[in-house]
Amino acid sequence: YLVHTAETAEIADRLIAALGSQTGGGTKIQVDEAKSDDIVAKVAEHAKGKQDVGLNYTGGTKTMAVYAYRAVERACPNAVFSYLNAQTLSLFIERQGSQAQEFPVARACTLSLSELLALHGYSLPQVRQTPVQPEVCQALANIHSDPQGFSQWRDWCGQQLLQSLPDPAQCPRLKGVVDAFQRVLGGNATPQQVASSLNPQWTNLDQCRKWFIGDWLEEYTLWACLQAQSQAQNLFDDFGIDLQPQGPNRRRFQFDVAVMRGYQLFAISCIASDRKEKCKEHLFEAYIRAHQMGGDEARVGLVCCAPSNNPDSNPAAIQGEIEESWDARGKVRVFGAEHLPDLPDHLRDWFDSQP
Repeated sequence: YLVHTAETAEIADRLIAALGSQTGGGTKIQVDEAKSDDIVAKVAEHAKGKQDVGLNYTGGTKTMAVYAYRAVERACPNAVFSYLNAQTLSLFIERQGSQAQEFPVARACTLSLSELLALHGYSLPQVRQTPVQPEVCQALANIHSDPQGFSQWRDWCGQQLLQSLPDPAQCPRLKGVVDAFQRVLGGNATPQQVASSLNPQWTNLDQCRKWFIGDWLEEYTLWACLQAQSQAQNLFDDFGIDLQPQGPNRRRFQFDVAVMRGYQLFAISCIASDRKEKCKEHLFEAYIRAHQMGGDEARVGLVCCAPSNNPDSNPAAIQGEIEESWDARGKVRVFGAEHLPDLPDHLRDWFDSQP
């Protein structure tokens, strides 16, 4: 039984569709949340005379939760009441006259990314789970962890026309990425081979500019997640890169990298920038969408190139400012230039630090 209002009827339908195969469907109970007597009467009507009744009031408005609780309490003295604590990922269950029991449920219910988004009326095209050229991305991560390497790479990317890979004699900090391309392409890292290795439809380096400037960081972050998973085992249950949910009459958005750990969403935004405002902008957008899709349980990460030696824009400073401004303590994590070389370890610690 799903107690809902006129405004949330569509959400109730999605829940029934998602649970149908496990519960045999469901019954909707529409109430007017502004009228306490309407809530009490309709909930009591369905609860009265039944032997086993449970009320879960997680997410209900205060009015609905209070009056539905009272209705069930009066109709069924032996009823069970429960709610989900989003901070601890625990289910609290109580009966009248007894103390509530707490049950950790972080991994008790597993949702895929597609299932989570479907609950919000979105469909998800085929999810990509394999990073592009991870060895090259690792070299780029090392370059971006060094201020001089970051500067040389941006200067090279900023050329009017990209015709050849960086010359290590002129840009010594970029030798690592040139060597990486040579290794993955068997020593034949021509501009055309490099381009087609990143996208089969590309034929020259100029088409790779956007990938070189920042898209590589998404690929590296996905690789880092997979490395963390291989080290810890069963760290998360579903994952994907460049997720672009689609829905009729719905605003499109994107998750750079997303991971599902049980029913908890981890959304990771990636931007290869060291500018504080740019980093905050990316994180803000990801935070809003992650909260809409994953609720209070959602966690949001930012992988960027913020330097550790700047007191105003280092990763800890950005994270602290965001947590204070958005009342989001414990819900966001910022990884900067210093974290890039060992990103798998930092991501694993972040995933494991959650309840």
